[in-house]
Amino acid sequence: MSDPDPALARANATVPDALDLHELSVIGVLEAHDGAAALLRSSRGQIARVMTGDAAFGMTVTVIGDDMIMMTDRWGRTQSLHLPKG
Repeated sequence: MSDPDPALARANATVPDALDLHELSVIGVLEAHDGAAALLRSSRGQIARVMTGDAAFGMTVTVIGDDMIMMTDRWGRTQSLHLPKG
């Protein structure tokens, strides 16, 4: 994972309409002491911190990349979620 740029993070955090608040969204990807993690926001406004293998919002996290995550639902369908573009 690349080094975070605080100025870029600050600018991206204030981009209007960057997230579709009616959809599941990835709002952050980070390198934690125990591996890569992501922050997800549900359409109801719930926030979950997840790692590969974790279940959240009815899906299982299968991949966490630098700017995206992939999740699989109970029927085996895979969905990729990307960080909002700043």
